[in-house]
Amino acid sequence: MTGMNNSQLNDQEYSLGRVVLQSSPKTIFIQAAGPCNASCAFCSRGPQYEMFDLEDHRRRFERNLYPYIAKAQTLILTGSGEFLRLAEAREILKFFDTEFPEVEKCFSTNGSSLVPWACEKIVSSPSGYTIHVSLHASNAFLHKLMTRMDNFSQIVENIRYLKGLRSGAGSPRVNLIFVATTLNIEDLPDFVRLAAELKADRVICYYNYIYVPAQKYLSCFFKQGLTNRILDTAQKLAGELGMQIDLPPRFSQKEYPKLDTCREPFSQIMFDAQGRVLPCDASEDCYEVLSPEHDLMDVWNSGYYQDLRKSLIEKKCPCLGHCLRANPSIVNDFKSHVIHRGRQGEKIDILWGDNF
Repeated sequence: MTGMNNSQLNDQEYSLGRVVLQSSPKTIFIQAAGPCNASCAFCSRGPQYEMFDLEDHRRRFERNLYPYIAKAQTLILTGSGEFLRLAEAREILKFFDTEFPEVEKCFSTNGSSLVPWACEKIVSSPSGYTIHVSLHASNAFLHKLMTRMDNFSQIVENIRYLKGLRSGAGSPRVNLIFVATTLNIEDLPDFVRLAAELKADRVICYYNYIYVPAQKYLSCFFKQGLTNRILDTAQKLAGELGMQIDLPPRFSQKEYPKLDTCREPFSQIMFDAQGRVLPCDASEDCYEVLSPEHDLMDVWNSGYYQDLRKSLIEKKCPCLGHCLRANPSIVNDFKSHVIHRGRQGEKIDILWGDNF
């Protein structure tokens, strides 16, 4: 089955509410962690982080994962840090482009790693690429406050160089990422202006997740009125500039989108370097592991995934109580701004304090 046929079957199975799927994931995330030269205020990275090793990854997963990457629509090389700063970065790009030329590729970067060789390699790739540049600010001062990096001008020049190599509106697509916090939310309209100036394809704005107590008051949950006004201003400005923009839900709206069945557990899967599984970045704990003894489909249709899909279809899934993508109206609940993995059994409001 080709990637296109698999994707069509996956769409069909989702629309029919299938719990056990014949199709494999349309989107596969591989946690390709690398060294990090930033120290972002909202970072989730702990002191120990396993770097991506291509040969080790091939040894572990070439038999039971790679055949399904070939049928996927998108391969996302995600993970903490900058995988382009790994010594074998060229080999990683070459391997996945050669083995899976028809599969779209996507990765995130803080922009410092978009040096000429990487830009030229990506533009000349047989695969289509989407690059998320985590910039978070429109100027050097605020960028340094958010990331502790003093290279804003160089990152902007890297983006210009990459866009200059691109022919027309093709690959790579370059999206500028803005993690909204109380430190930078007022800068979002200027960030939209910068994106338009750089001819970025899209601005994507998220609220930050709280991972540790020190990050609590970075959350826009504590500046709801201001945040709503800025989001409205940014949306209007993006329309005037012809810039595509994705924004998080506003606080205290009169109406929110009708609750639908979250697509992600039906279409995507995430693996770290050890094969540990997550259905998405906002999920609760998952204990599934892709090991050499198991095929991806064993995990994909495991009891965990079947129960998760069924609970989403029945609107009984715990995710609906804290995930903005599954349930935008939950933005008004503090729990939706705290990462839930590793906290099962804890009462988030009590743990983090209820005197807001």
